[in-house]
Amino acid sequence: MRPAASTGGASTASDPLFGGISGAYLGLLLAPPVLPVLERVGVTEAWALYLALVGTFAVVTTVTGWVLSGQPTVAVTLGATRARWSPVAIAAVYAAVGFASLGMSGVSGVLAFFFGLLAFLFGMGVAVMSQTRYTAAVTAGAEELTRWRASWPESAQRRRLYIGGAIAGVATVGFAIGAVFDIALLQYTSQVLFPSGFVLLSTGGTRTAVATENGLEIRLPVARRFYAWEELESYDLDTESLVITRKWGADLRFATAEIDDVSLAEWTLAERLSDD
Repeated sequence: MRPAASTGGASTASDPLFGGISGAYLGLLLAPPVLPVLERVGVTEAWALYLALVGTFAVVTTVTGWVLSGQPTVAVTLGATRARWSPVAIAAVYAAVGFASLGMSGVSGVLAFFFGLLAFLFGMGVAVMSQTRYTAAVTAGAEELTRWRASWPESAQRRRLYIGGAIAGVATVGFAIGAVFDIALLQYTSQVLFPSGFVLLSTGGTRTAVATENGLEIRLPVARRFYAWEELESYDLDTESLVITRKWGADLRFATAEIDDVSLAEWTLAERLSDD
């Protein structure tokens, strides 16, 4: 749980995008179980099962989207806690269970696996969007102390490139071997693993850090993150990098040479954090 922070600036406007993404996520999880239920009561026609699958997804997506669109505070509340990542974890487990049951459940297991993978992506969207909305709410009206714009330090970017490239390479080779020798588990595992390496390869770009009275905001091209000062432990500054150590989670790293006013950034951090 994050330290308490005021979200008095939270918007009361509707939020159809968050509602739609959340609805699609829930629809993907609830649609596949409808098939075995119908088959158990004697409905086996392919067209009927298909309509039930699509209908369930459409209804759940529409209803959930409509409800959450009118409740923007739900996204803010979720984004304030680490529970925002629970949809991602649930979808991953869901896909794993679907894969494990392929031999017993047939089409239902296949759908659960692929729908679970899609839900994983939508769950990521839910997590990032709720985090962004929480950040917007908690920083609304907060006094800005300073800001800087910088990418990852060169050494950190190299490490990410090496690790990301290794993961993507292993996944590619694994998929090829699985395809040649018809090893389904290796193919599916490689398909899931490859995006992780690709994400690491594409990170390290320029971000904007905004220091406010409430905490430190990190602005990415498509997302915003907020760290209350109580979540940050210390900072370290040298000619290559500015590193802000978090009490929990990965450190925040910036290339010193790209910061316009290093002295102002250091003074702001020194007032609130210890200097390693």
